[in-house]
Amino acid sequence: MYILRKSLVVFKYLFLVLVFVDIHHGFNKKVSIMILLFLFSIIIMINDYVRNKILNKNSEYRGISLIFTICGAAVLRYFVRGLGASGYIFFSLAELFGVKGKLLKIFFLIHGTSFFIVSILSIGIPNTVDKMSDMGITIISYFAVASIIYSIKMIQMEKEETKQLNEKLKLANIKLQEYSLKVEDLTISKERRRVAQELHDSLGHSLMALTMHLEFAKKVMDSKPDKVKGVLEKSEKIAKDSVNDLRKAVNALKEEREIEHLNESIKKLIDNFEIAGGVKINFNGDMSVDNVDINIKNSIYKTIREALTNSIKHGQATEININMVKSSEGINLIISNNGIRCDKIIKSNGLNGIENRIGLLNGRVNYFSGKNSGFSIEANIPI
Repeated sequence: MYILRKSLVVFKYLFLVLVFVDIHHGFNKKVSIMILLFLFSIIIMINDYVRNKILNKNSEYRGISLIFTICGAAVLRYFVRGLGASGYIFFSLAELFGVKGKLLKIFFLIHGTSFFIVSILSIGIPNTVDKMSDMGITIISYFAVASIIYSIKMIQMEKEETKQLNEKLKLANIKLQEYSLKVEDLTISKERRRVAQELHDSLGHSLMALTMHLEFAKKVMDSKPDKVKGVLEKSEKIAKDSVNDLRKAVNALKEEREIEHLNESIKKLIDNFEIAGGVKINFNGDMSVDNVDINIKNSIYKTIREALTNSIKHGQATEININMVKSSEGINLIISNNGIRCDKIIKSNGLNGIENRIGLLNGRVNYFSGKNSGFSIEANIPI
């Protein structure tokens, strides 16, 4: 759309140059008329510039300005015979086809009427075969050019609308991905609260009952030794039940999404983001990282997840590179993108979360933004 608009501007002014040449060529012996036509052409140019560069798109004066251009181009076509004026009159068609509703019909009627009035004034009443032939060619040429311009304009508008819809879809997919991650975190948090409540309700009460039984056994051990055996058996049963309850709670806590196979989990995460965000993500992993502590793997996974979300949502990146290398000194993680340049890095909750997670592992995080574009995160975690 931008290239087409620039091309139309270049050709419009090229035809205006031809208009000036035709004016000079046709009226060089009539200086006063030549000067008036020059001034009139300059006024049309200024009017076009003001309409396209200064006036707001919703300004009511844009319509008046466009009508002036249409009528002015028709006047030039009548007085200035040549390729410049004949071609310039069609450039306003490309602009008026961008108007919607009743205004399009009104502007097109004004344009067509002014064109055919000038054509009749130039050719004359079509009362002969030659004049009828010329008028027929003029009419066919007008509608042919109008149809071509209209088709090109509609194709470009559809492309622009498609681009806007794709951007909206991309943003919606990112929000959906974020929502999915939030739901996952909320589900985990809810499950952990449930496990904590279960520990309090069952294991806490069981341990209290066990304590009471053991205290009773201690008291009656000398006076009623026959009852001690039954109390100890009951205590043993309570202890075993408590161990089973504890095992269930621990298993539930392990479902918090511990990352056992980090490289595989990152690849699955990348697949989700590539499908949802429409970006290219390059991952260079290190299989030996799968052998490090579970807390380190969880932290790396969450850091990459946060970086991918920020790169697509805020950075509008189309390509992201992830490099993860393990050495004797530790793990080096670099995540870079080709998104929007960040002159001043403001740490959001996401970046602060990355620093906190890495900091708990005695690691450090640095942020960089390129001279032209892009944003990078470098994290170093000792092992």
